[in-house]
Amino acid sequence: MFKKIALAAALVTSAAFATWDFYPVLEGGKGSAKGNLYYNWDHDWSNAGLGIGVRYSVINNLEISLQDWGYQFWGEWDCSGCVNGGSGLRDLTIGARYQFDHMFNGFVDLILPVGNDDVDYNALPSRTTPPSSEEIALYLGGQFSMVVKEAPGLKFGTEAGLFWGFEHDNKERGLELHMGGEIAYTVPNTEITPLFGLQLKFRLTESTWEDNGTEVGADDDGDHQIFIWLGCGIYVIPKQLEITAKLFVRSGDHENMGGDASGLYAGAEFFF
Repeated sequence: MFKKIALAAALVTSAAFATWDFYPVLEGGKGSAKGNLYYNWDHDWSNAGLGIGVRYSVINNLEISLQDWGYQFWGEWDCSGCVNGGSGLRDLTIGARYQFDHMFNGFVDLILPVGNDDVDYNALPSRTTPPSSEEIALYLGGQFSMVVKEAPGLKFGTEAGLFWGFEHDNKERGLELHMGGEIAYTVPNTEITPLFGLQLKFRLTESTWEDNGTEVGADDDGDHQIFIWLGCGIYVIPKQLEITAKLFVRSGDHENMGGDASGLYAGAEFFF
């Protein structure tokens, strides 16, 4: 039962791979808002939805954000007798990043389970995968990024952090280490920026749950998952409106880390 619940939580992942992004925060008094559509699939399973977010630098070097909220259209298996559903509001992330200098950021994200967590069953093992993980969680760590002066238009950003899901319904996810990075190149004399990214998630401690008063372990410490994405951003209005598309794949250790899937992401970010 625990693995089924863990799978339902893990498969809601959209195309959000970092805090807001891997790069420096905006200048004080500036912000941006974004929206995106996502579609993920693996064999007969798929989900799709809408994500929205907004960020604002209240002072120089300090950026706050609301991320990953929105609405999932469905999360289900497609088969004869399978139950349909998995729609509803998504969980909300409240984030903050502080820029210590032009290359180093510290960050903390608080994930709040405000979304729909109802799982519908029909012809077992068919079940829906709703958009909520049901758990309050913290993600905190640091980022390093820089512009490569020797190659005009080239930049990269990296991130490392610990993801800690709090106990809920007598279940507690193991502590995870997340490490990732992205490299982007703006083609000279254009507003076109191809990009490539990768993220590794590694479970440091075992997930546990209570079974008739006895703590049981999932034996999943050491499990891992890899995300890889390839995309392109285009400023349709220079410095103000960027459209981004990404194709990504993920591969993970069985259900506890989300398994394998592919996905598409298309979004727009407006800067103000």
